[in-house]
Amino acid sequence: MKLELLPKDYIILTGILLTFLATVLGHYHTRRNIKTSKFIDVITTERIKWLSTIRNEVSEVIALITDTLIFYEDEIKRIELDHPTQETMDNENYEFQKHYFDSVTKNAFKKHDHAELKDLTSKLTLLKLRFNPKEDLKTLEIIDFFIDFYKSKYKTENDLKIATEKTELLLTNIQVMLKNEWEKVKKETKGK
Repeated sequence: MKLELLPKDYIILTGILLTFLATVLGHYHTRRNIKTSKFIDVITTERIKWLSTIRNEVSEVIALITDTLIFYEDEIKRIELDHPTQETMDNENYEFQKHYFDSVTKNAFKKHDHAELKDLTSKLTLLKLRFNPKEDLKTLEIIDFFIDFYKSKYKTENDLKIATEKTELLLTNIQVMLKNEWEKVKKETKGK
């Protein structure tokens, strides 16, 4: 007995074959999309962790720098008051009279030990290692400025003024960089 296929049998077989091919292709594309999605999720998660790390480290470094700058300013003022000029005495007397009934802000904060130079240098170096040497040149220059700043033995009022400006510039650069990186994260989550 010979089995004969009718035209409708060919249509059914073709339909089964096309259904099988469509299922295989759908499965392939689904797996590929899942892998791509997982990859994007991992990259996005790591980028968010990196942003958080940068934010925390920069905050800590700037706080330490600011604390040392206040210390240096107080030290310069103390030295000037130990050997005052007439102008220094006049300025100090004027400030005292001007703020006679005001509270001194720093008296509200608990005195604490200052950071050690090696700790601050270590934090600056660690922060430096987190940036791209080709893309983040301005930020790296500022970090290098502070590494050199803390190597010098003496600080002048002008040095402190420049350091204060560099601190503000570092903060601004980091804010811009964080915003740009956040925009990249948003694009990644949309799959672009």
